[in-house]
Amino acid sequence: MKNRPLSYLLMAAMFLLVPGAFGPAWADPTPLEFLKARERAKRDAEGEVYLGKVLTIRYGPNAVNAPDDYHPYLLELTDVIKTPLRSNYRLVLKGYTDTSGDRETNMRISRSRAEALRQAIIEKYYMDGDRITAEGYGPADPVASNDSEAGRSLNRRVEIHVYGDITEAVRFVTP
Repeated sequence: MKNRPLSYLLMAAMFLLVPGAFGPAWADPTPLEFLKARERAKRDAEGEVYLGKVLTIRYGPNAVNAPDDYHPYLLELTDVIKTPLRSNYRLVLKGYTDTSGDRETNMRISRSRAEALRQAIIEKYYMDGDRITAEGYGPADPVASNDSEAGRSLNRRVEIHVYGDITEAVRFVTP
């Protein structure tokens, strides 16, 4: 066996131990499972509520477009959100970067990631753009240390948050 650098071994360990570290988290609940669970948990709420972060999309350095392996999740999410029971749900896309580069560039990249994802959801998945907000936060709110490539790769992301009035959706949810 070849001698591998420590960084390679750490990345391999993260891939095995951290769901979603380098791509979609296959073990995580699907968007439909996630929303149903959140609707059950908040079934007594009135008006618009925050349902949570339904999906996190990871990006390569300086990449703006979402990797293709997220397609099944985005398709399911948009199909679920477009149903009549959830017609008032809206998405907030929050873009982030690692700390590589200057702050101005990172702010631009984070905003561009969120905007590109918004456009993809509108154009590829036919969702109403009025129901999607894109925001960029640059290197704010890291989810891992920026001292390693593995940590930086976790910080380059767009989080998809869902808000909505669950009144209609919970009419058909069992406790």
